[in-house]
Amino acid sequence: MAVFRKKKSKKEQTVEARRKRRDESRPATVREAIDASQWLAAGLFIIVILAIILICFVGRSPAGPRQLAGQTARIRVVAELPYTFESKILTDRLIEQRKRQIGPYYRINPEVYQDFSNKIDILETRLEEQLDPELAILPENERQAAIDGFNQQFRLETGLALNNEDMQLLIERTTPEQRIRYLNEGKLILRDILREGIIQPEQVQDDGGNSFASYEIYGRSRNTRLQTEEEAVRLLRINLAGLDVDTGLSRALFRIFRKGLQPNLEYDEERTEQRIQQAVEKVEPVRVTIQAGDVLTEPGERITPEQIEAINAYRQTLNRSERVIWGFNATLAQQTIMTFLLMIGALIYIQLAMRDFRSSNRRILLTALVLIVNLILIRIATSLGDLAIFANSPALLATVAFLAPVAFGGIVISMLIGPRAAVLLTLLVAALFGMMEGNSMEAFFVAMVSSLVGIYFCRDIRLRAKVVKAGAMAGVAVALGALLFGLLHGFSPQTLFQQAVAALLVGILTGMLAIGILPLLENLFKFTTDITLLELTDFNHPLLRKLQIEAPGTYHHSLMVANLSERAAAEIGANPLLCRATCLYHDIGKMSKPEYFVENQQEGYNPHDERNPTMSALIIKNHVKEGVDMAKEAKLPAVFIDIIQQHHGTTLIKYFYNKALNQNQQQTLPLATGNTTSGLADVATVDESSFRYDGPRPRSKESATIFFADAIEAASRSLRKVNPQSVEELVDTIIGDRIEDGQLDEAPLSVHEIRQIRDSFVFTLLNMLHSRVEYPKLKKEQAKREGNTPSPIPPNDAEADPAKPAIV
Repeated sequence: MAVFRKKKSKKEQTVEARRKRRDESRPATVREAIDASQWLAAGLFIIVILAIILICFVGRSPAGPRQLAGQTARIRVVAELPYTFESKILTDRLIEQRKRQIGPYYRINPEVYQDFSNKIDILETRLEEQLDPELAILPENERQAAIDGFNQQFRLETGLALNNEDMQLLIERTTPEQRIRYLNEGKLILRDILREGIIQPEQVQDDGGNSFASYEIYGRSRNTRLQTEEEAVRLLRINLAGLDVDTGLSRALFRIFRKGLQPNLEYDEERTEQRIQQAVEKVEPVRVTIQAGDVLTEPGERITPEQIEAINAYRQTLNRSERVIWGFNATLAQQTIMTFLLMIGALIYIQLAMRDFRSSNRRILLTALVLIVNLILIRIATSLGDLAIFANSPALLATVAFLAPVAFGGIVISMLIGPRAAVLLTLLVAALFGMMEGNSMEAFFVAMVSSLVGIYFCRDIRLRAKVVKAGAMAGVAVALGALLFGLLHGFSPQTLFQQAVAALLVGILTGMLAIGILPLLENLFKFTTDITLLELTDFNHPLLRKLQIEAPGTYHHSLMVANLSERAAAEIGANPLLCRATCLYHDIGKMSKPEYFVENQQEGYNPHDERNPTMSALIIKNHVKEGVDMAKEAKLPAVFIDIIQQHHGTTLIKYFYNKALNQNQQQTLPLATGNTTSGLADVATVDESSFRYDGPRPRSKESATIFFADAIEAASRSLRKVNPQSVEELVDTIIGDRIEDGQLDEAPLSVHEIRQIRDSFVFTLLNMLHSRVEYPKLKKEQAKREGNTPSPIPPNDAEADPAKPAIV
């Protein structure tokens, strides 16, 4: 199809000349507006760059990639300048050593000795006052029974179970004075042994018997080796053997006083902790001095925690040594320059290759906002490594770099704006993330690949669950990158597993976060995702249900237009779902007066017959305004309102315009005086603008497609004979007329895309309007049953007569 724009008439040339002179009459105002806009854009650009620098680099150590204990060093790191730092690792190690030197603190329980000593005193008294007088008067054969009875009664009263034989030896082989002396000496020996303290078996430390303890006795603290019960028994035996007694009596005394040897050391937890704390407070931080030229790491060796600490201190030293004026250091200055160059490169790319993007302030602001939010999330995630819980745990520290939600911005922008803007944002985020990680190409590569994977899986997303899937797949990409580089660095399998799990979980959380923030951004920036579009295609939506009931013809017309535009949009690379969803609502304004539109008229009644053409055209035009009001009341997305306003453009309502011309001509002809030009002059008084829609004209591929589909679907109802030739002529005529009328002047459609739309319409119409096999016998039988003859179904459109255009 070849489409030519007709040559402009003199009248049109005059109008354009007047417009040009009017624009030239106010050049200063235009120039001032352009200058203000440019200055505003430049200011916002600088603000975004400064925000990026503040978020990503200010207050951050200029460290390279994170190194972990156990990782194999790839390069030799040599200190370029001397520095001293406090080693937390060595200090903690010294503190633990001092803690081990502080033994547990015990208190001697004096009641152990005192209780036994009291029982021995009772024994002495009872023997002297009770048993000795009784034995003196008893015969020899009754003495043993008396001793056994005394011993049993003593056991019952004191709880001290002494052997009957030992008691008999103590009585028979000693005089009362000797017995008292032996018992008193035994108590002294027992007191001295218990004064050294006896520890319980379960408290003995397994260190070769050299355990020392601190304990307090009679208000004095002592440090000594712990005495076990076995050692105390051996000491008691030795001391009692030194008494001037025979062997049998010595053994009897040993068995008696053995019962007084009981553990008497009680652990004092509070006092022990107090002594440990005092020892810890006395420990001075260990300071390590590194001289210039000292090697911090050697290639191929396993990095120790002490080396990691030394390298981190070295980086901080370099950071302090690089300070220049205004608080900047060389690394921060370099990162600032790199950020400016990166953003300027992105700006140049937008100017050259993304003209639609640069002309939309909403898209620019949204992209900038998402970029900043994404960088804030990354900064928060990477700053977790500075927390004590991460810094003190190598396992957690190994996962810090994989906690950054690098794919968040790409996923969000891909769904709201499109993949091209998302890829540009991804490049910026990945480059900045690599710079944050010490100019790490590994970080850049992983962030770039994972974000691109997330963008890829965001194609044609119409269910919210698939957003989580896209985030999970981005997490899988990060996990694979972690596995690849982890194997190259020689990480342990446990570390690789932790990093992979962390990356996968962060990917899933990224998808969930994107789902949560999408509605907010949609409402704030008036964008509409395919998810929202799919929700609005639900036929149970209140507006669609109302349209189906109050204007069924319009509802059916909307469905047909949706089918036409959806397939055509797919052919030219537009959004098919956007076309389908907006087509369902594009004529909702007809519900205000459905009977005035031919598709809703029944029984041949047409209310336009009672109205003049101007009033009829006003009613027809008003359905656009009514539709906009209904859409706003129902809080439909802004793109729906745009489609409703643009789906007729500024086209002429030809039927009523011609009707007005005919009526005006009929009224003026009788007044003619024989001069034929007089009537023609009166005909020209019909104002064409009153019969044109208010517009605006289509401004997007989707609105232009719907603009054509709406007119072609309505006109196709008037076709008396459906065949390829008639359908092609109808489509070509309508498209050609609309183009010549200038309706596509603001639409971004090429001639090739118009050809694709035209071919799609022809194909779809031929399938929609195809004829069916007629069943004459069935018609005759039905006619007999109903008692009447079949009649052809009248056309439901005003264009049954080719000369009468459809009212749309």
